[in-house]
Amino acid sequence: MAEPHNILVIRLSSLGDVLMSIPAVRALRQHFPDAHISWLAEGSVTGILAQQDFIDDVIYFPRGALSRHLKTGHLPTTAYILKDFLKTLRQRKYDLIVDFHGIAKSVAMMLLARGGRTVGFGKMFAKDMSHVFYRERVNGIQKRIHKVERNMLVANFMGCTEAPAELPLKAHDAARSYIHDFFKSHSIQRPVFALNPFASKDSAFKRWPLERYADLARKIKESTVGSVVIIWGPGEREEATRLTAMAGEGVELACQTDIAQLYALLAECSVYIGGDTGTTHLASATQIPVISLFGPTDVIVNRPYSRKSVIIRKDVPCSPCKNKSCKTRECLMGISVDEVFDAVRKITPVNEA
Repeated sequence: MAEPHNILVIRLSSLGDVLMSIPAVRALRQHFPDAHISWLAEGSVTGILAQQDFIDDVIYFPRGALSRHLKTGHLPTTAYILKDFLKTLRQRKYDLIVDFHGIAKSVAMMLLARGGRTVGFGKMFAKDMSHVFYRERVNGIQKRIHKVERNMLVANFMGCTEAPAELPLKAHDAARSYIHDFFKSHSIQRPVFALNPFASKDSAFKRWPLERYADLARKIKESTVGSVVIIWGPGEREEATRLTAMAGEGVELACQTDIAQLYALLAECSVYIGGDTGTTHLASATQIPVISLFGPTDVIVNRPYSRKSVIIRKDVPCSPCKNKSCKTRECLMGISVDEVFDAVRKITPVNEA
């Protein structure tokens, strides 16, 4: 079969899942060095994708704008935005479309694009009966494998036999300058310890208690000349400010960031501590040491894919689970502040920093 000249990769969201698709896309670039690779995505993650040299262009699906105008009844504006998106999507004819997302919406995008060969996951990994619509399907032997390894099954199917090099992502100069200015204006001293207590809105059941993050921040600050920075995202500032106050003097609230700026901030840190969330995978992508506190989610499937990551979890009989209304949350409540602090000390001897 002839090598593809134009490849469309589809992984719309979320941050963590997009990041766990990157090794497979890098493998495609390595195997097809002369191909034009476009990535179809939505939301803020497009900001970091647009900076990467293994992607030729990013096609932005304006889900937010479409949703807003539909809700307010602005149908002509909705139609205009959709028409403009479809024009961009169909501007290029693709020899190969690879759908890493495997849901009804990604299949719809695939069918709307001008494509020839379409490749996606088989029934084992696909959702919404999406596997029915691919001309070629990639199946696995075992369902419970890491998402990076799952995505690499597709790359291997395409002939990518060599694993891509583990390289950090790129952040544009403006993002790095913005973070350097923040560090300077707030007298942030190295080593920098980033704490992220948050998770997405529907994933609060994955969060370690805020009070324990405050205790951890105090322990680190009392044992080092470095700085502790509280990471936050949209809708989290108020709670992050409260955590900063709880932790006491010398703990800084991070500046407001987009994804590219957040990546630049994390790249300047010495250690990152957080739960199972997209920001944890972003920190892992910078190749700094990452301490991940795992509770109900499946560590085999979702852990940070880095040799510099440390997982702290409790092997309780009910984990992994998706019980968002769990009363005891034994899997997370069993993780002590001292246990996490000991992990920090093993990575960076804070009392000597």
